[in-house]
Amino acid sequence: MDIFLENISSIHPLNTPFEKKALNRISIHIPSGQFVAIMGAVGSGKTTLIQTMCGLLPPLSGDIKIGSYRLNKKANRNRVWKEVGYLSQFPEHQVMEDTVFNHVAEGLNHLGLTRERLTERVKEILEAVGLCSNRFKDLSPFQVSGGELRRVALAGILAAEPKILILDEPTAGLDGLERLRILSLLKQIHIENKITILYISHRLEEALEYSERIVVVDHGQIVEDFHPSEIRTRFRNLEKIGFVKTPMLRLMDLLEKRLSRNMPRYIYKEEQLVSYLTKLTGRD
Repeated sequence: MDIFLENISSIHPLNTPFEKKALNRISIHIPSGQFVAIMGAVGSGKTTLIQTMCGLLPPLSGDIKIGSYRLNKKANRNRVWKEVGYLSQFPEHQVMEDTVFNHVAEGLNHLGLTRERLTERVKEILEAVGLCSNRFKDLSPFQVSGGELRRVALAGILAAEPKILILDEPTAGLDGLERLRILSLLKQIHIENKITILYISHRLEEALEYSERIVVVDHGQIVEDFHPSEIRTRFRNLEKIGFVKTPMLRLMDLLEKRLSRNMPRYIYKEEQLVSYLTKLTGRD
């Protein structure tokens, strides 16, 4: 399902002394099956954008279309919500059942499965997100770690088999290993199920490693929209709004000075840099 936004403007929080223009005439097209990182400073409009995109926040003006459905109609929003999975920055707000099993099973109830098949399907989904069913199914969601709770929340969303997955900072507050696990899982889901994934991230290194498109929001507008391979040509503009170079980008700058040659523009991942240097030195 493609996502189309045309001239979207939004004021948030509406009808309060603190209201401000959160989105300002944004237009964007997300083709079906893309893995998109949405980036920007705190207060730039990222969360408002994704919540507007999936119909949770009505825009002040403009047109939103997901697949063949325009979201200006309530009936269409109800249909779209069956196809879109949304994971907020605070997964504890979305996990309401008393056990992990019941949370995941809630997303399967509409299928009319037998108890035996329901149990099998819950186990399959938990294992898919890296949680051992026997260990976690009977636990309260609030007996697990922060990273595990995100996996539980994600499992509940995946149970409904969404065509679009939208995540608000899925790795916020996690340590390096848990961040790697969550992002590797999302990439695997994207590849295996060919679903559209949009996620908010503050970490440029994550966006470069896992996404195939980076959209940058600043003051309610899209200021950059590019493939990760373009990062070095775009960075001067990104620096103006507070972006800092990753260790790998700084290393590439240093290598250019030391080697007195320009690094190939296709390099934007660590494995690509290692491969290039290996060939350059002639060592296996």
